[in-house]
Amino acid sequence: MPSNPVPLIGVDGARSGWFAVWRLGRGFGFDLYARAQHLVAAHMGADVIAVDIPIGLSDRDGRAPDALARKFVGGKRASSVFSAPVRGVLDAQTRAEASDRHRLIDSRGFGAQAFAILPKIREWDTLLRGDAHARDRVREVHPEVSFAAMNAGVGLVPSKRSDEGRALRVELLGRHFGQDAVEALVAQVPRRLAAADDVVDALAALWSAERIQAGRAGSLPSPSAVDSTGLQMAIWY
Repeated sequence: MPSNPVPLIGVDGARSGWFAVWRLGRGFGFDLYARAQHLVAAHMGADVIAVDIPIGLSDRDGRAPDALARKFVGGKRASSVFSAPVRGVLDAQTRAEASDRHRLIDSRGFGAQAFAILPKIREWDTLLRGDAHARDRVREVHPEVSFAAMNAGVGLVPSKRSDEGRALRVELLGRHFGQDAVEALVAQVPRRLAAADDVVDALAALWSAERIQAGRAGSLPSPSAVDSTGLQMAIWY
């Protein structure tokens, strides 16, 4: 946990919580938080917290941000942008229940990947709906959208879990943060806290957070939209 408030935080979901990274001197600070509210409470002074999680949900039909992100990334990586659930399934306790409800509301089933992160989506949704201060600072990002933007608008082909894919992503991040600093962070973070690809994705979120603060970020859609509860519904990069 930082001893002083830091203005920009990049966040990715990790095995047992939320892995957060921020600039610290010439390198980075990082920590793992078990719950979203713990992360936000630890960074009350942050200007932007960029997190890889769907924020803002449709009541029916697919979200525009997801479709636009798949088109933006293109190619093989388009499949990394899954469809967020409709709001009416957020409290479902089993995949069968979620899929049945989703089909009734939206005529679509509900995949295993989407159900696996349903509690994480619910966690942020509950937090942001109840905390106006957090709502003003937290923004949804998607690492593959951020990496495509870093790569002159061209989505990356190799998987982030391959040696080639990780090296390419580290090289793109290194252009912004410094190659040595990025490689040092990936090596420094214990694997019990976050996998190497989680660290890289959190840095991509931090890259987007810096662009958001500087007023240089794009959004999908543009301008951003809001859902029926007033939550912003856009992927920023």
